[in-house]
Amino acid sequence: MSDGQYSLVVALLTAGGLVGALSASFVSDRYGRRQSLFGTSVLMGLGSLVMSSAASVTGLMVGRFVTGMGVGIVVVVAPAYIAECVPKASRGFFGVFTQLAVVIGILVSQIAGLSWSTPAAWRAILAVGVLLALVQLTLLPFCTDSPRYLATIPGSLNRAKASLFKLRGPPMEAVEAEIAEWREEQDGHIVATAEPARQQVSVMRFLTAPQYRRPLALLLLVQLSQQFSGINAVIFYSTSILSPVFPEYCDLITVYISVVNLIMTIVSAYLMDRSGRRTLFLASASGMAFMSVLLGWSLGADGQEMTSAVAIIGFVAAFAIGLGPIPFLIIPELVETQAVSVAGSISLASNMSSNFVVSAGFMTLCDWIGLHRTFYLFGCFLVTLCVIAWYILPETKGRSADELIRSNYSIYSKSSSYYQPIFSPTTSEV
Repeated sequence: MSDGQYSLVVALLTAGGLVGALSASFVSDRYGRRQSLFGTSVLMGLGSLVMSSAASVTGLMVGRFVTGMGVGIVVVVAPAYIAECVPKASRGFFGVFTQLAVVIGILVSQIAGLSWSTPAAWRAILAVGVLLALVQLTLLPFCTDSPRYLATIPGSLNRAKASLFKLRGPPMEAVEAEIAEWREEQDGHIVATAEPARQQVSVMRFLTAPQYRRPLALLLLVQLSQQFSGINAVIFYSTSILSPVFPEYCDLITVYISVVNLIMTIVSAYLMDRSGRRTLFLASASGMAFMSVLLGWSLGADGQEMTSAVAIIGFVAAFAIGLGPIPFLIIPELVETQAVSVAGSISLASNMSSNFVVSAGFMTLCDWIGLHRTFYLFGCFLVTLCVIAWYILPETKGRSADELIRSNYSIYSKSSSYYQPIFSPTTSEV
């Protein structure tokens, strides 16, 4: 396989992911969250099967693209499904599980690659994807449909109650009270925005309608912050930077980096519903900016290999507590249920597009201004995005999407004296 073919095989996963992300809103709203996950299992299992049995580079390309489509849909649907099934007070904890699963998957694949990355065994690594797809297809029938999604469908109130009762358990009065709160929020959103009930939110409508300008800006902020932080560049260069510091562990450096990522992602799950999304995002971006500048300085100085190692580990740790999980966790917390799927599609599409820009331009930028100055640039990006987030990113912990909408996405919660809700001509203060 030539370098050009290898690059194309790698890039086709992102291309398939972009197609999947853009179609995820239609699939999720048309078939529901759980049924969509069945489809993603089929796509990822089929893609893994094609890759593991490929007899040519073309087969690998087709398999990567099909797998990418499944990935693009599942990364949109899974966070929404989780957020709609768990209690509001636990959204942050459970929302981190999507990122946690990704980090665990990366770590397991790296460990498997240590033994199986050989001409005789490489297909076994890809075949694991088939096994995981079969496991998910086996377990999904035991999962319930999203009760919040069902509550938005006319005539599905009893199905929503049954689904929520399966998740929460007795008493039924508490289940009915929670669904009544959802429907009240939905009715309040309809009054506040003058939208008809259950109106389909298309990609074009989300991009152009005035009421979605603020959530669109917030979603783009968190997605661009994640990719323009330089996280992929840091991980890409971690082996070459850390090998001189730990020469006896050079084959395990990426595994150790993933272990740090895993540990700090678990820490973020503990902190997410305690410290809040806004606080962790700002702390994460600030810490990454400092570590990026420190890394740039150490790479440009002589004899600072240990400083570079500390900067890389600190950078990954800071990423894991905020910019790793928050961009996808926060999507269903910024928009009403009817717009969650399309918001997720646009978010993932912007994430993958910016990922492509950074990946494609990183080496050229390094050749132009130097590796150490490139990390200075990433630090400047993070500082700029952190300042913007300070002024516009609201705290979503313990707040419903309806409250955020009515407060005009105020960074202050109801308990703050600065909170100023929107008044509707036909409603009282909420």
